[in-house]
Amino acid sequence: MRKIFIAIAAIAFLGSCATSKVGGSKKQLIEVAIDLNTVVDDKVKVEVNPQKIKEESIVYQIPAIVPGTYAISNYGKFVSDFKAYDYKGNEIPVQKLDDNSWQVNNAKQLDKVSYWVDDTFDSKQKHKIYVMAGTNIEEGKNFFLNLPGFIGYFKGKKELPYEITVSHPTNLYETSSLINKNTTKDDNTKDIFVASRYDEISDNPIMYAPLNNVSFTVNGIEVNFAVYSPNNVHSAKDMEADLKKMVEAQTNFLEGFKTTNEYNILLYLFDPKVYKWNSFGALEHLSSTTVVYPETYSKKQLADGMINGTVSHEFFHIVTPLSVHSEQIHSFDFNKPNMSKHLWMYEGITEYFANLFQVNQGLISEDDFIKEMKSKITTSMRFDDAMSFTEMSKNILEPKYAKNYSNVYMKGALIGMCLDIILREESNGTYGVRNLMLDLSKKYGAEKAFKDDEIIAEIVSMTYPAVGEFFKNHVQGNTPIDYNTYFAKTGIVSKVQTVDARYFIDANNQPFISVNDKRDIFFTKRTNTGLTALGIKAGDVLKKVNGEAITLQNANQVIVKSFGWKPGDKITMDIVRNGKNVLLQGTAIQPKSEQNTLVIEKLPETDSRTKLRKAWLKG
Repeated sequence: MRKIFIAIAAIAFLGSCATSKVGGSKKQLIEVAIDLNTVVDDKVKVEVNPQKIKEESIVYQIPAIVPGTYAISNYGKFVSDFKAYDYKGNEIPVQKLDDNSWQVNNAKQLDKVSYWVDDTFDSKQKHKIYVMAGTNIEEGKNFFLNLPGFIGYFKGKKELPYEITVSHPTNLYETSSLINKNTTKDDNTKDIFVASRYDEISDNPIMYAPLNNVSFTVNGIEVNFAVYSPNNVHSAKDMEADLKKMVEAQTNFLEGFKTTNEYNILLYLFDPKVYKWNSFGALEHLSSTTVVYPETYSKKQLADGMINGTVSHEFFHIVTPLSVHSEQIHSFDFNKPNMSKHLWMYEGITEYFANLFQVNQGLISEDDFIKEMKSKITTSMRFDDAMSFTEMSKNILEPKYAKNYSNVYMKGALIGMCLDIILREESNGTYGVRNLMLDLSKKYGAEKAFKDDEIIAEIVSMTYPAVGEFFKNHVQGNTPIDYNTYFAKTGIVSKVQTVDARYFIDANNQPFISVNDKRDIFFTKRTNTGLTALGIKAGDVLKKVNGEAITLQNANQVIVKSFGWKPGDKITMDIVRNGKNVLLQGTAIQPKSEQNTLVIEKLPETDSRTKLRKAWLKG
């Protein structure tokens, strides 16, 4: 999963695992029917036929959590009017055990269960479901089906195959990696999907939307890109070239890896006037990803942030955890999860690859890559830098550790970077983290899991003692990493420089504003030339920007608007200084600020540091 969280404290660019898409089975078949034609009170009806039940009682469960989210979601909270019926159509008593579980007694007489599902997107009830893992029911316009929000499983029968029939409006078309048995081109009213087991349902979302799609094939992978843009602002065709360029670079980077024959990208662009979401992003699956982004983003913003940042991160999950993962993920418990220790790998290495491939394939410069790593270092320091990463990962559902989760995309990626430098140094440039993950994927793969407590020792045995020391001290242990030590090995040094900034954040995405105990937004002592020229002073409380009131609820949108300011534009800020209202007016300039930056030294090509850096970034 890659979550983008835009907050007053920072702007930080921050994924489910199961089997591949396969056909049916001769096992007992669970039949599911979902009716998208009949929407009542923003809910749709689901019916589940388990065939013949031999047990006296049986429990039906909706997931409490899904792989890749690392937070309890309780999708069952959105289920209502749960009923069970016998073969004569009579109701059978049902006992609700918790938010996500219903017990049916006299189960030998059970013919089917039925219930109504509300969506999460516009729900009034409080929940912790990430939007990219959420659900949308928009009658006649869009259905965003992360299937754990609609379909559950009978306890003890999660390995049975499923057949899912979806009835839907004729103007909406499906995009999914699930096999669709209904291939009739002239009948767009019903789809019949098959899955070999419940994990495959969880791993394959479906989106129904008007046609706004493109498809292309790159290095043997068929990519299908479906876009829902409620106000028709963006088309899939407009983003095709950028997406194709990214996938081509990624597949070149992953040469030798077993990837996938098909990849589906389901993009829901939301209207910020309708949904005031402060976080968005994507959730990975074996051969698809669900993506949620603001419709107000420009084509360039979507290319830079969504395609080259978020989608590229999700695509790299093909490597881990989808091809390299522990037993906890391979046999995932959707209601009582046993979490793995290795988020440093699942999310950290994935995020590292999402940055490394760009410099490796020439999409960005070495300076741009180093700048991104510096930004991650700065952001990571907002978290507990002395917390054991394996301990945090194992206990990620507990509040103490959960608040440090976003650091997996920061320090997790930096762990991958340091491991890469260590491996390149020890191997004289011939072996890096990409080689390591390739060897692990060949040894394990999608169908074979490693033992959670043994994988680090196994990695050390495959590589060098120095790798073991790094893990012991900085991943399993709680010693902070001195990044300058690793950068120095590659001819990169830290210097104070004057660099371009934006009015509210610097080049490392760190803010010039903060929030006090009264929940006021105020300017910090850190500043830039743009704020200084306007007359801003430390402690000033910000009330309006260009006449628009700014609050914690809309601050993200206001700040993003400032990104479009050009030199010469008229700008105003209403502030409160020492209890008095002050209107500051001026003309926009290109703000600059002083900050510690990383600089690549000019060294001879024969210098060992130059050789190591080139092996690291280009090898």
